[in-house]
Amino acid sequence: MNEILHGADGTSIKCGIIGEIGCSWPLTESERKVLQATAHAQAQLGCPVIIHPGRSSRAPFQIIRILQEAGADISKTVMSHLDRTILDKKELLEFAQLGCYLEYDLFGTELLHYQLGPDIDMPDDNKRIRRVRLLVEEGCEDRILVAHDIHTKTRLMKYGGHGYSHILTNVVPKMLLRGITENVLDKILIENPKQWLTFK
Repeated sequence: MNEILHGADGTSIKCGIIGEIGCSWPLTESERKVLQATAHAQAQLGCPVIIHPGRSSRAPFQIIRILQEAGADISKTVMSHLDRTILDKKELLEFAQLGCYLEYDLFGTELLHYQLGPDIDMPDDNKRIRRVRLLVEEGCEDRILVAHDIHTKTRLMKYGGHGYSHILTNVVPKMLLRGITENVLDKILIENPKQWLTFK
């Protein structure tokens, strides 16, 4: 709370979000306490929160339940990495009803073998686009976020990766071809992030 109200690391630079709160599967007791503390801080500050769920389709459901019980504002919460976490359509639509932001943030990551979850068949960008379109068709366009989680230098163009322009250069044109309208894309790329990042 201090880093949001007063500044981080002895500076006057204030943090704008709480997170990304890392969670594993199964959730540890320490992680449960961090989620509860996150909810308490968010309830007082009205700030956005982002969650990194454990690698199980049950993890996002459990995390949202813990946050709700501790008083979090789920409408200001992002569940990241859904593209590797909830693969079943029915389960995804059930999760979407809980009211948090739904983030597909691994655009550009296309793997045959996902080292952190060998049993997970990592979707490619075409499948991610189909999932985003499904969520739009189900009326969730106000709660969809997209990103490309660039966290290693091999993801940068200089080292052969897609780079930071991948979504705008490659993904958006494909989304348009697949029937996601410009108005909806403006929500996903501009309005939704703006709404999420605005303090209540």
